[in-house]
Amino acid sequence: MTTVSSDNIDVVCLPQNTLPIKLVITALNNAVPIPSASVGDEAIECTSGNLFKTSFMDTDFAICASGRSGFIASSSDLTVEVEYVDYPAIVQKPMLSGGTSCSVTTATSVTPTALALLTGTSTPNRNSRKLKAEQHMAIEPASCACKSIPRPCVFFHGNGNAKELEELQDTPENTNGRMGNMNEDAPCCTEVKYAVLNTVDYSWADDSLQQNFCDRALRLSESSDKQSGVIQDTVVVTHSMAGLIMSMALATGKCSFGKGATWVAISSPMKGTMAADFLENAFNDDYTEIVGGLFEFLGKCPVPLSRQSLVYQGEKHSNGELNAAYVAAQEAYRSNVSAAMCGNDYDGIFSKYQARLFVAGKFLPHKSLENDGLVEYQSCAIGLDESSFGTSYEDTFYKPQLNHADTVFLTGDGLFKDSKKPVKWFECLL
Repeated sequence: MTTVSSDNIDVVCLPQNTLPIKLVITALNNAVPIPSASVGDEAIECTSGNLFKTSFMDTDFAICASGRSGFIASSSDLTVEVEYVDYPAIVQKPMLSGGTSCSVTTATSVTPTALALLTGTSTPNRNSRKLKAEQHMAIEPASCACKSIPRPCVFFHGNGNAKELEELQDTPENTNGRMGNMNEDAPCCTEVKYAVLNTVDYSWADDSLQQNFCDRALRLSESSDKQSGVIQDTVVVTHSMAGLIMSMALATGKCSFGKGATWVAISSPMKGTMAADFLENAFNDDYTEIVGGLFEFLGKCPVPLSRQSLVYQGEKHSNGELNAAYVAAQEAYRSNVSAAMCGNDYDGIFSKYQARLFVAGKFLPHKSLENDGLVEYQSCAIGLDESSFGTSYEDTFYKPQLNHADTVFLTGDGLFKDSKKPVKWFECLL
């Protein structure tokens, strides 16, 4: 893998979990013939009649083999068309940076079916096995339908946006890259709106910022009571610090959730984040040489008020008033959250954000390696029933292998693992 920064070109080994080639051979070895397959209500057409099923990581595939013409592997979210080349590609061995070396894969034996799929030769005779009707392969549809009553949805971004707009927005383009666009992936939202608020110059415990959150959430549904502050028939989605702000707004009685309201909390730093403590230490000369590139990513000196307020609960940079605010927010969070996504893997999905969050997750003084680069899983899940968390996008309380950028829908979905599908999680949630 080659990365370019300034005048430097770094060539390093690709992490095995980024493109697990060896698992492709395993999947082909496990391919078995089937009489038919479908994705949702749509039948998979295979004119050759050579149809197989297998799974790759968490994803089920139906494979239609057509000899030298190649094969097509179909799943819920992905269709892979394979063609055979006449000559092997010549790949020049790269010169790795830092004198490192990559591990070399070992040879793997293959089944007759796998060999046929790899080479384009004839597949084994299917007449030796009778295929029963119940062996039909039914693959889940690519998209989910709304399971509840459609309602308007409002998304609140986290820390790092200095802009403030009075009107709710139709897209997240004014959030300074703090929110991905979910307009096409929200089947249960009658409309999708984005609140754009100044989350740089205010603490999450600031009364005016909390009131602004309530004000925006109360605007979407006619059934919401603005006078009493009761939010009804509305889906409220918060990411990162927005979860703390909404929690404190509820704890201090500025607004409340009523009938038909759903709160979806994502990557909420309910105990703070050690990234904020790192910045406080760094700009006080405790960490002058460590991970200098993180400064631009996390924020420059002086540390903004918003980040100052995110110092970890009970640590040296916190105080009695802030610790008490955390406790109050955590109780409101526990009592009101309808669904949550708490990432636990700073590696996450391969994207332009991955390298920075990998460094942040690995080198910041987090209290747990289960973190999304900026927020620990235990900070996000505090007070919630941990037994209710699962690693499938079908789980209401989702513990995915995602980083902080992934969980705000900036990187889409991973291709093969159920634990790396944040967009599909929200799409199928309501």
